[in-house]
Amino acid sequence: MSRLWIQNPNRCADEYLDGIEGFIEFARRHNPGAIRIRCPCRRCNNTLWETIENVGFHLVRNGMIETYIIWNLHGEQLDNASSSNAIRVDNVEPIVDPNEQVMDIINDAFPFASTNIN
Repeated sequence: MSRLWIQNPNRCADEYLDGIEGFIEFARRHNPGAIRIRCPCRRCNNTLWETIENVGFHLVRNGMIETYIIWNLHGEQLDNASSSNAIRVDNVEPIVDPNEQVMDIINDAFPFASTNIN
């Protein structure tokens, strides 16, 4: 099922409404017996749990998170076929300690200050 509907700005379009119906069907199928699921609308941001019916209403009213195209929080598994489409990133920035960054800024602004700051 194509997920281009998620980015459709017209939430009254048949494509969008059919997409919501497909998502709800997917969530029911992968969460049998669940009364509440995470709501992927822009307001709830997959952090709040709602009834499946309310999730449908939220998706019409608020729109779906546009980057939520792999529904892993609703039971979709990331398989080899979809992971082969992942973008390879070669230039990754190193993790920098925020305290170290602050100290660098202070040292740049006040080069003659004492470095014994804790």
